[in-house]
Amino acid sequence: MLTKNTASTQSHWKRYQQVIGVLVKYGFEDVVSHPPFNRFVSVVKNMAPLRDGKSVLQYTRYERVRMVCEELGTTFIKFAQIASNRPDLLPEELIHELTKFQDQALPVSKSKIHRALKKAYKRPLKDFFEHIDYNPLASASIAQVHRARTIGGKEVALKVQRPDISANIEADISILKNLANVIEYYFPQYMAFQPKELVRMFEISIRKELKFTLEAANIIRFQKQFAKHPDVYVPDVYPEYTTNQVLCMEFIDGFKITDLESIEASTGLTGKDLAQKGIGLYFEQVFEHGFFHADPHPGNIFVMKKTGQICFIDFGMMGFILEKDQEHIAELLLAISRQDVQGLKKSFLHFSAGDFFENEEELEQDIVEFFAAYENVTIESLDTDEIFRGLNSLFFDYKIKIPSNLLLLIKAMLIIEGVGLELDPKYNIVKNIDPYASKLLLRKFIPKKLKSDLLKHILDSSKLFTDLPEDISEIIRKIKRGKLHLEFEHKGLEPLTQKMETVSNRISFTLLLSALILGSSWIVAAGIPPLIFNMSVLGFAGFVLSGLLAFRLLYSIIKHGNF
Repeated sequence: MLTKNTASTQSHWKRYQQVIGVLVKYGFEDVVSHPPFNRFVSVVKNMAPLRDGKSVLQYTRYERVRMVCEELGTTFIKFAQIASNRPDLLPEELIHELTKFQDQALPVSKSKIHRALKKAYKRPLKDFFEHIDYNPLASASIAQVHRARTIGGKEVALKVQRPDISANIEADISILKNLANVIEYYFPQYMAFQPKELVRMFEISIRKELKFTLEAANIIRFQKQFAKHPDVYVPDVYPEYTTNQVLCMEFIDGFKITDLESIEASTGLTGKDLAQKGIGLYFEQVFEHGFFHADPHPGNIFVMKKTGQICFIDFGMMGFILEKDQEHIAELLLAISRQDVQGLKKSFLHFSAGDFFENEEELEQDIVEFFAAYENVTIESLDTDEIFRGLNSLFFDYKIKIPSNLLLLIKAMLIIEGVGLELDPKYNIVKNIDPYASKLLLRKFIPKKLKSDLLKHILDSSKLFTDLPEDISEIIRKIKRGKLHLEFEHKGLEPLTQKMETVSNRISFTLLLSALILGSSWIVAAGIPPLIFNMSVLGFAGFVLSGLLAFRLLYSIIKHGNF
């Protein structure tokens, strides 16, 4: 069951004890009573604690899952946040609990940050910076941000990875993998949640987030996309001061987007203006560039002083959408906006990764009911959060495997709508998304696009016909060499197979029974001893056994109605 060698697991034994202790503390003894965790349970078992005046065991199982993650810290909180992006795998009640986390942490001391910077740069800090302010501007679970000034006089923000965070996360990933193995092996009722897949997804995501050079590359790409846009300001990044553990970027001296009083005084922009401009720029990221900020909460969006330009920060979590998927996402959002049952069903089937649905009619009926709930509601009154929760329920109920980037986009849409409502209480994302989605769908009818698509299809067809003679020759060569293999898959023949097996068994049984009767007759006729009343005992026993077996066969035939 262990995913790493024994020596590696033993090296994390204190963390194992802590994790098991917290799980037992919150009433999950059933999970940790299996190897490799059961050896720790007797050591750490405690009485169930009180939470807000009542025993933790009085809370729901999903609430206790959140409490466990909160108490275990960074890795488990990050895991919960990333898992909350998978409504196709987790039930709505659990998703609701996992979205309650706030990424805040106690600040790291000056001495530890100083050591972390020295380790990252491998040279005296005075060679790089004139001044570093060790009072953090922000402190999160993975890193904290400090203001600094470079030797050249540039005002910068240093995002410094917490000391030892990488090693701690590696240890916790090992524990999460073991927990996933235990849950899938001993608790098949939770297989629908795909715990191994959730851990795999988390491992990929957290490793990316720990590479600050990757975040720097995201900033540079974002900068190129909006280089000529008058309403967007993208901070400069300084690769010469950036490592995997430290990100150095331009210090942004702006207003947090929700500081409406200061923004209006400086730029004249109202909350309604900001909602239209800022969220419009977000739609532009999604529908025009296919590269979007996946965590657009208010703390990550600033308004530049005097110019009123929108500035996004924190590019650690970004989403990507392929050009071919942009149109399908637009179709999905338009289907929701226009309550198009067939359009939404078509989008579901497209994004279900090619899975075959035997219950398409049930899905269609549930979509009809989904839209019926909003039939008499004006678009201004639509509750977008409720709409997306309904979508998530459909994903989960029908096990529709939605691509992770689409799920990331849906969650980002909910966050950005929350920002919009904070800026303008009358803002409605469904109403405002329609023009952008429509524009994207119309783009494929532009002559230049049609010409490009036509040329691509001609080249694909040309390649197909060019390669066809060689492909046919290859098939013939394989046939001649006897190396052509065909695979067949039958469906729906199981009842026939079972019937044929039953018939063949009865025929075999009848042949054996006939042989037993004939053999017994020959023994009796030959008078083979021992004899009782001049009859062979062996022959008589054969007749008795034959009679019993014949009766058993007849009973079976009558019982199953095949007489």
